Amino acid sequence: MITRRYRRSELRRSLFIELEGLRVILAANVYNIADNNRAVNRELIELVEPILRSDKVFPESKKAADELSSLLQYADEQIASIMALKKPAGALNLKKISVPFLTSQLSSLYLFSAEFQRIALKICSRLAIINEEIEVAAFNYRKTFDRLPQQDHATVVTNFLQSYQNIQGLCRPLIDDVNLVLSMKE
Repeated sequence: MITRRYRRSELRRSLFIELEGLRVILAANVYNIADNNRAVNRELIELVEPILRSDKVFPESKKAADELSSLLQYADEQIASIMALKKPAGALNLKKISVPFLTSQLSSLYLFSAEFQRIALKICSRLAIINEEIEVAAFNYRKTFDRLPQQDHATVVTNFLQSYQNIQGLCRPLIDDVNLVLSMKE
């Protein structure tokens, strides 16, 4: 029993470190996609800023959090005006996201509550879907360099931009799932 409790404690600590990193990556992706679309708003800043500020690994995250925090001094209309002035960056270089420790420890999740297990597996599943969408976006972006008729080229551009929206839509609830797991006091 003591060994099991110790193993669960060690496993939990390592899982939480990885999930905190995952949360930062997801928040950065959500922000970068919204920024690229000039769609950053107060709600998004209030979601992303504390996550970036909590990052203990990359000091650049705190700098980005400070920049986002400074936007909160403006009214919603002013934030929208600032975003409207930005030039869209075009294609984003989104990378596949992995949680190697969680994946390698799936067989050890029995040490945790059924709710913890369910959400951890849901995180893995949603992450697989996000990675598929990242592949679709990359594929469509590469197609923009092919010699295509103008109408087909426009369709490919629309497809990769839509993939970004899909990724953003998938990342936001995944951040909530990660937050839920991190809040569990097992």
